[in-house]
Amino acid sequence: MTNLNALLEGDTRQTVVTELAELIDKTVSNQSGLTGMALKSAVAAGKKADADAIPKGVNRLLPQITEELAPFWSGYESSDTQGFGSYLVSRENEVVEAMLGAADKATSDMPSAMQKAYSTLRGKAGKIVSPALPELGDIIERHAK
Repeated sequence: MTNLNALLEGDTRQTVVTELAELIDKTVSNQSGLTGMALKSAVAAGKKADADAIPKGVNRLLPQITEELAPFWSGYESSDTQGFGSYLVSRENEVVEAMLGAADKATSDMPSAMQKAYSTLRGKAGKIVSPALPELGDIIERHAK
């Protein structure tokens, strides 16, 4: 049985941060409509202020993310499911709420423009996060073992 603490250590942490930041960029770029435009604008503003805003944010949130995913990881390890991504998808609503809970806790540390953008998009965040769960799980599994 493994735990997710390995994701927080040394080179593994940097690799996980990089891959999660890439997943976020890809997820944002795949958005469309008014929500997509708002999300893309918020991310662009954050990157204009700091080109490394996404990786820095992921690095800051990684302990909370691993804490939120830990119960799902334990359930996955004792299940017959093939792939952590598939396991997360099978518990989509719970996982999305856990991920959004981690983001909610972090909003107080965000710049006010990012807080405003997050609060505007929070209600639609589940639809943004859900399609990324398989790849999120794959990234976590690849580096946790």
